[in-house]
Amino acid sequence: DVPPLKISEQKVISCLIKVGEAIQRQKENSFSARLGRLFFFPSVSWARGFALAMAFVFVAWGTINVSASSVPGDPLYLVKLMTERVKYFLTVNPEGQMELRMVFSERRSKELVDNFNKDGHIDIHTLKAMLNEAGASLDAVAKLPIGEQKIYLTKLEFLNAYQKDVLQDLRTKAPESQKAKLDEAICTCNQRDQWLHKAHSSCNMSSGCSCTKQS
Repeated sequence: DVPPLKISEQKVISCLIKVGEAIQRQKENSFSARLGRLFFFPSVSWARGFALAMAFVFVAWGTINVSASSVPGDPLYLVKLMTERVKYFLTVNPEGQMELRMVFSERRSKELVDNFNKDGHIDIHTLKAMLNEAGASLDAVAKLPIGEQKIYLTKLEFLNAYQKDVLQDLRTKAPESQKAKLDEAICTCNQRDQWLHKAHSSCNMSSGCSCTKQS
């Protein structure tokens, strides 16, 4: 005598949706709990924060690696320069700072060539940055221990000779309107070469280099 059971499709669908949501929450809580136990996080929010921070680190690291090959005018070039400044700021010993200055100056040399090969134009800002970084390296020689001054003077001699070759090669290809700037830069390299040769011979670091102020 019991009347037949009437099933509401709407209520069945609603029930299934609630069951699915509950299963999904259970999976998320289970994963967060495992992650928390793995890294000893005090709560699920800490675990999520750690995951977000790690994602940011990976994205930032990838951006820095990609920006390493950028040249002036590229969207990521500013990231490259900021990375260099941070790296220099975190380096406390004079030897490391001088090494970085030389590396930065050499990078500007390569960027100068890459930019010229791309659009046939000498980027004056990059040219000045190249000379300024090398000049800062010269100024830093006097702050080094006496026993290491000759080593870094030799490195600076090689860097200066390399940059002079780069500038002379660019001068043969550059438009006439920009050759005067290249001539000034080559003259600066010649003056630095003379000072480096004299300083390397006498290893007398008490006198400064007047050409380091030219850029």
